[in-house]
Amino acid sequence: MRFSDILKMCLDSLRRRKGRTILTVLGVFIGCVSIIIMVSIGAGMKESQDQMIANMGDVTIIEVYSNGDSKLNDAAVESFRAITGVCAVMPKASLDGYSVEVSAGVNDRYHASWANVMGIDSSALEDMGYEILEGAYPQKGEVLVGQYFAYNFMDTIMPEGKNYVDRWVWDEETQSYSENTPDPFFNPLTTPVTLEMSSYEDQNADKYRQELKISGITKEDYGKGWETSEGVMMDIEDMRELLNKLNGTQNTKFDYSEIYVKAETIDDVVSVEEEIKNAGYNTYSMQSVREELAKQARQIELMLGGLGAISLLVAAIGITNTMTMSVSERTKEIGIMKALGCYVKDIRLLFLMEAGSIGLIGGVLGLLFSFLVSIGINLYSFGALGGGGITGEALLQAMFGGEGVARISVITPGLVLFALVFSLFVGVFSGYHPANKAVKVSALEAM
Repeated sequence: MRFSDILKMCLDSLRRRKGRTILTVLGVFIGCVSIIIMVSIGAGMKESQDQMIANMGDVTIIEVYSNGDSKLNDAAVESFRAITGVCAVMPKASLDGYSVEVSAGVNDRYHASWANVMGIDSSALEDMGYEILEGAYPQKGEVLVGQYFAYNFMDTIMPEGKNYVDRWVWDEETQSYSENTPDPFFNPLTTPVTLEMSSYEDQNADKYRQELKISGITKEDYGKGWETSEGVMMDIEDMRELLNKLNGTQNTKFDYSEIYVKAETIDDVVSVEEEIKNAGYNTYSMQSVREELAKQARQIELMLGGLGAISLLVAAIGITNTMTMSVSERTKEIGIMKALGCYVKDIRLLFLMEAGSIGLIGGVLGLLFSFLVSIGINLYSFGALGGGGITGEALLQAMFGGEGVARISVITPGLVLFALVFSLFVGVFSGYHPANKAVKVSALEAM
């Protein structure tokens, strides 16, 4: 028999038994929808986790710390730069053991009794991904300040309660902090700012004062250090000169408090971090957190998918039952086919095709319905179904996601392929026993 003849007989048989076919397809449909929606919720959880980690910082940055025996010095910096897959290295030095204050404005009107000053390699700022909100990257003798540096200052001539600007403004209407941050007292790019330092070991010594030449304001990014929020970042060589003047020495030496290593891609993070650990250093990266969260998300996906698979198992039993009954009812038809000289493989293929068609039809319909349910869940989570209105942008975000958008349900291309193949497999597998039963029917007894 030609394949087209077998296909025609398959479709005719399914049409003749519409009621039974529809009920069996419905079982596959429910099982397919259950698996797709539950697995898509697990995928949505992973997408939310990835966005949360991305908001927390750069996932390609590895923070390196001393374990007590290993030193974070220039030799360590050079060894990290030589590692394959590393695109930038940022050593950091803090002013531990020193009291730091900052003044700004005419006659030091604005004053901050404490400041976080961090020595960095300013030549690596751009490669490390530091974003400049205003101004430019620093040159020799210049510094960067954090996004909210100016909010640390008090106005020395204003009365208590009005002598500072609180950037955390509570909005009673939305019951959250307002996005409209008030302006600080001054702009650090246009206002003179002076650094005042003294050593904790010599409290009686006069404070050393040095005017800061601020070249730019960097965007807050805790993944690159909390000095990007409220601190001062100066080149390590400028910090060394500052300490030389303060201490009256020629070449102040210090180890770095930490070193940031940036991998070229996310895929390089694991190998780079492993090599740094093997060199005797302690490390931390968002990739480590990401892998742990991804592991938990996979476990949840498997659990949810397993629950959905129960429905598909019930559907498989339904297909087996339907095809077994079909064989019993069509004994005479099978006998005639054998008497006419049909090959056993053609008869087996016919029944397998009928079972597979039931599985595939249920899978396709289940997939289409799952897309609609997924879009509806996402639109509801966006507030579009709660009075916000369904817009074209909201619909596209519900379907394909977007920057800063966390979908609850995510149907990936892999899940689509899996659903179709698995539904077809369930149909064919469930029809295998009835098909074998069909080919064993005796042509003489059937007729």
